[in-house]
Amino acid sequence: MAHPNNGMHAVEEESYFVSMTDLMVGMLFIFIIMLMAFALNLREQEDKFDQTTSALTQANETRREMLEDIKNQMEKLGVKVIIDPENGVLRLPEELLFPRGEFLLTEKGRDALKRLAEVMAKVLPCYANAPANSSSSCPPSHGGRLEAVFIEGHTDDRPIVGKMNNGIKSNWDLSAARAIETFNAIVQHAPALALVDNDGRQRILGVSGYAENRPVRKEDSEDARSSNRRIDLRFLMATPNTEELLRIKESLTKGEGRK
Repeated sequence: MAHPNNGMHAVEEESYFVSMTDLMVGMLFIFIIMLMAFALNLREQEDKFDQTTSALTQANETRREMLEDIKNQMEKLGVKVIIDPENGVLRLPEELLFPRGEFLLTEKGRDALKRLAEVMAKVLPCYANAPANSSSSCPPSHGGRLEAVFIEGHTDDRPIVGKMNNGIKSNWDLSAARAIETFNAIVQHAPALALVDNDGRQRILGVSGYAENRPVRKEDSEDARSSNRRIDLRFLMATPNTEELLRIKESLTKGEGRK
């Protein structure tokens, strides 16, 4: 004869088993939801990273085309300039602009900068915010906007001994004075360039002097020193916010670690 408690015990075990099964199914369901949310978030971060990479690539391509456009227009005007598309630099050698050790432009230099100013006045408004009266015929763009154009003065490594007649006491003085002289000549010939802004409503033209500290050639020769005495126009494109880039990178790194 079966004991009545045995039936009750079986029912309790079955009820306990059903409860545990429901609990496990619920936990599994929650885990699946969390996994899906994580996957969607990771995908969103990857998409943002891809968009950022694409924007940077497009900006570099735009800058390369801008520099080539300026170079081609200058050559049509009879002025040869050097470009470094990878670093965004348009280079003007010393002999094109200045006498040795001087910061005042030659007549040839003033003519060259007048032509450069004319070309820049047509090209730069296509990639920045120009005054309302500026007019430009802009080529198709890959995307990307100008953040700044730095006019940089550079010298060779030979120190200036004593004080020269023009008041220059060091290579720092000479490089900075040449950059300022170049800036003044450009905006004199094209005043609107001094009013061109980036998208943050900041003026894009600026000056800096580096003395002998950023040579393009490091050989101990007069030819190398001649190459290092120069004015560089460095074109900087606007880039995505650094904090956002770091946040996306951190999210992607964590996501890879969890796989």
